Amino acid sequence: MWYSTEDLENGINGMPKISKITQNNIRKNRLIQFTKTGRNVYYKKEWIEDYLNGNIRKAKTDQDKIDE
Repeated sequence: MWYSTEDLENGINGMPKISKITQNNIRKNRLIQFTKTGRNVYYKKEWIEDYLNGNIRKAKTDQDKIDE
C-alpha cells in the first residue's frame, strides 16, 4: 500500500502524524525512502515503519539515573 504526504500528515491507519515540513526534512536528509511522480510523493508502509523504528529512543532506567 502507498501513502501520500497528506496521509502521513493526517496519521492514517494508526500511523503517527508527520507534518509536511518534517516529511520534507527527512526526505532531504535521506532518512526515509520515497518515490516521486511529478510533484506527488509516496511512501510504502514498510519505509515509514523503518524510519519510525530507526528513531526509537531507549528510556532511562532508575539504574541509569544512579550511574550519572
